[in-house]
Formats: sequence, structure tokens, C-alpha cells
Amino acid sequence: MRLLKKFGAVLYLAAAIVVVGGFACAQFAPSLISRRIDALLAHPAGRIVLIVSLVIVGAGVLLSALFALLEQRPPSSVHPAGNPHIEVRLAALSSAARAAAEAEDILVEDVRTRVMGHNDSQVRVTLEVIAFTDTGLETLGRRIEERVQGACEQLLGATGVNVLVRFLPSKTTTVTREVSGE
Repeated sequence: MRLLKKFGAVLYLAAAIVVVGGFACAQFAPSLISRRIDALLAHPAGRIVLIVSLVIVGAGVLLSALFALLEQRPPSSVHPAGNPHIEVRLAALSSAARAAAEAEDILVEDVRTRVMGHNDSQVRVTLEVIAFTDTGLETLGRRIEERVQGACEQLLGATGVNVLVRFLPSKTTTVTREVSGE
């Protein structure tokens, strides 16, 4: 699918270049270039290329507009146990996950939550953390995962929380350079 999208993007770009370039040359180019463009468009192959390019650009613009108009916002609330009458905001879950994770000896860099499931009853929590140790990351990650999952499920009052712990590099390098005092 990714290869098909790339091919479509390249085809759309080439068609847009043909259409915009042809129009710009026909309108704003010197008379010598303008006559050559007119001669090119007088040939049936030139007209076919321009028409196909116009159709591709038109279809691309139409699809972009449809995707923009019909795109749904991702849900910002989870429904515990699939109950549509109870909503818990993702911000509350992010706060609970951050508080639970910070009980360990780590620095929480980022917490992302996303609603999943057909009835918006499940949550995916992704934690990006910096550990202050270089050993035992697997057990530390498992403890953080269990702690965050327990805190979020306790907040929700139902199961359905998936936790992903991502460790970021803990050491940074700072480079200092002297600048001449001009």
C-alpha cells in the first residue's frame, strides 16, 4: 500500500507540473516559447497528455477535499466497559498514567493516550520515559507497565488498558564552542 501511495503522489506531482507549467508558459512566456507550446498542443499527443494531467489533478483535488471534509476526529473520551453513558477523558487517564509511572525512579518525557475498540472501551497508553539506570530495563519496564495499567483500570473501573513503555536515551552530549568576540 505504501508503494502505491508513493506512486500516486509522484504521478500527481508530475501531472501538476505539466498543468501548471503548460498554463504558465502559455500565459507568461515570451512569444517564441508560447509558439512552441501552441505547436505542442496542436499535436494530438500533447493534448492527450494535458487532458490526462488535468484529470489526474482534478481527481487529486477532489479526493483531498473529500478526505478533509469526511475525516472524523479521534475520540477524546473512553467509555468504560462499553457503557455509552459514562465518559472518561483521555487527559484524566494521561494524568493518572504519569502519576503512576513517576513513582518509579524515572523521568516521564511524554504520555500519549488513544481510544481503541469498536465501542470506544479500550485505551492505548504510550509512555516515553528516561531511566536513570542502565541495567534491568526489562523488569523496570514491566513494573511501570503493571503500575500504569493498574492505576488506569482503577480509574476506569474496568479492564481494557494496553500500556507501551518506550525507553529514551538517558545520556546527552553537550558540545560547547567558543565564538570569536567580533
